Amino acid sequence: MAELVTQGSRRLGGYLRELRDACKKTLEEVAAHLDQDKGTISRYEGGRLKPKWPVVVMLTNLYGATDEQAERVRELYEAAKSEPKPVRLPSGTPSAFRRLVYETGVAWRMRQVGGGLVPGLLQNDKYMQALRATLADPESAQPKHFGVRNKRQKRIDPTDPKPLIYHVIMDEIAVTRQVGGAEVLLDELHHLADVAENWENVTVQIVPKEAGDYGCGAGGMTVVDYDNSEPSWVYFESLADSHLVDNPEDVQRFAELFDRAARIALSPDKSIEFIRQQIEVLEKS
Repeated sequence: MAELVTQGSRRLGGYLRELRDACKKTLEEVAAHLDQDKGTISRYEGGRLKPKWPVVVMLTNLYGATDEQAERVRELYEAAKSEPKPVRLPSGTPSAFRRLVYETGVAWRMRQVGGGLVPGLLQNDKYMQALRATLADPESAQPKHFGVRNKRQKRIDPTDPKPLIYHVIMDEIAVTRQVGGAEVLLDELHHLADVAENWENVTVQIVPKEAGDYGCGAGGMTVVDYDNSEPSWVYFESLADSHLVDNPEDVQRFAELFDRAARIALSPDKSIEFIRQQIEVLEKS
């Protein structure tokens, strides 16, 4: 099973790595001191494995941490220990999507170009249930798959301690396609308009059909950014599969595609107006 990385464990591991680098200790030296293999130390530093408190104390002592640094380590350890349990995905989940789900918890920002449906992070329960009913694959329609989506949505909620910055660009068809019927779509559009208007960390843009092709017609894509030196990467979908791209030049091309779509799309204010217009149309019908 894949190791689960959380925001807290990553921050703790990153700080321990800084302390090790500062005192010029190698992974081999640290591993020998703890009587562990260097792969375990690497997993500590990458946030893929949370060290027990006695191990953390041994590391801070080995690194000659100051009182201030030791206190910072304790704060990070307590934060990592008190984190909610990470999302566990159903077996068979594609590896690229698996990483996207895990990284939702630790990323700073996600820039997404959606397709013909409202993106998962913005779907309300009625809309999700309507989508479940249309899936031909019984396994994909299982509630556990959509439970993961509910948990991911908490990261864009403004009540999150450090809410995800989320900028999404979607086709006009996404806010006019009557998934589940007019009533379900109306309820979803009210939710979408409320989020777009009131959640400062969320930006929604609509690409009108008059804009023509803007380079993402074959499927959606998401650029994942961090608030430290960790490089961005891209998740994108095709008709048959999902993919992960982390080559810097390729990531830059996807980022430029996003910027181009943002220029073509309606402004955030105009997009909210467009959503409100669709609400009026449905309410009158």
